[in-house]
Amino acid sequence: MEIIRSNFKSNLQKVYQAIEEADFFAIDGEFSGISDGPSVTALTNGFDTPEERYQKLKKHSMDFLLFQFGLCTFKYDYTDSKSSPDVKFVCQSSSIDFLASQGFDFNKVFRNGIPYLNQEEERQLREQYDEKRSQANGAGSLAYVSPNASKCPVTIPEDQKKFIDQVVEKIEDLLQSEENKNLDLEPCTGFQRKLIYQTLSWK
Repeated sequence: MEIIRSNFKSNLQKVYQAIEEADFFAIDGEFSGISDGPSVTALTNGFDTPEERYQKLKKHSMDFLLFQFGLCTFKYDYTDSKSSPDVKFVCQSSSIDFLASQGFDFNKVFRNGIPYLNQEEERQLREQYDEKRSQANGAGSLAYVSPNASKCPVTIPEDQKKFIDQVVEKIEDLLQSEENKNLDLEPCTGFQRKLIYQTLSWK
């Protein structure tokens, strides 16, 4: 979507909504210049951290105009649950060359081809499915048991444990409190919300 002066107001609410619903977003900018002094190569070096590089470039670019601002929001689609494996395969140049010379439609192969599994791939996929089903039923080996869980635990990644523990503790305190009826939680991604729902559902 291109937003300019004539359609800025009419689309502003869409931008707000996209940011509010996004799990994460990326930004980009085009400026009237990039350095009011030394060149970019002279300002930075390969040993700079991303933060150091940013601060150096920012220091020498604050007087330039922002010509264009790019915003791309991303939202994880939980309904698009693809269970197919990430297949790797090899190609032989002579075979590809022959097929191409005969007008073979490679786009049709990858966009409209009928998927299939060999016996080994089918076995691995069935094992993965059985493992997920056993975890959903509270069985199997789990990486982490959510705090104070007396029922079926939830598998929580190591880097999410602290955040989920804190949220669950706040919710439990709210339920036990006779005074506070409202709870403000920190912003979280769609994945974190899913972990929270799953953890609470087992309690």
